[in-house]
Amino acid sequence: MDTSESSLALGVFCGFSTGPSDRYVQAATELGAGLAARGHRLVYGAGGAGLMGAVARGAAEGGAPILGVIPEFLRAKEMNDHLPPQQIVLTEDLLERKRVMIDRADAFVALPGGYGTLDEVLEVVSMAALGQDVGPLVLLDVDDDWLPLLNYVERLHKRGFVRDSGILRVARTPEQALDMVAPASAGALALAGDPQGKQAAS
Repeated sequence: MDTSESSLALGVFCGFSTGPSDRYVQAATELGAGLAARGHRLVYGAGGAGLMGAVARGAAEGGAPILGVIPEFLRAKEMNDHLPPQQIVLTEDLLERKRVMIDRADAFVALPGGYGTLDEVLEVVSMAALGQDVGPLVLLDVDDDWLPLLNYVERLHKRGFVRDSGILRVARTPEQALDMVAPASAGALALAGDPQGKQAAS
């Protein structure tokens, strides 16, 4: 995808839960506010609860345009959820939702989440590993939530099942995640390529 412009359509993958502590909602809110401050557009799963809602509210309060993508069956269940102003795209199923989000985004940040978040992350990673132009992906860690996945991918790499374990990059703060997906930060992406995110944490 073309990320030559400073403004990005930033896809955010994250959970419908708030997580085990206030730090998760705080990180999600700061990510939304930070992308708005940089003039980015939010592309997300159109949820009003949990980390999804926190990201969207942070972005909306900062004036960012928002595109929410959600299957019709989920929207019907969540009609009472409070959503900030946004454009809604209804899809037939989760698979189409994932494809629309990936197609509409220039880059991706993933906060901790459940099965759906893992599915979205691995879809982008698989596409990148196969040479598809999907833009950068950064995992925003709050409390070593991504460490088990990173360790597993590194084990797959050592056994020859994965060629490039460095596709999974880690940020420790929302600001750092936004820096890493910015078009001008290609050098930062290279520096952050270690699977454990050690350089990102420094």
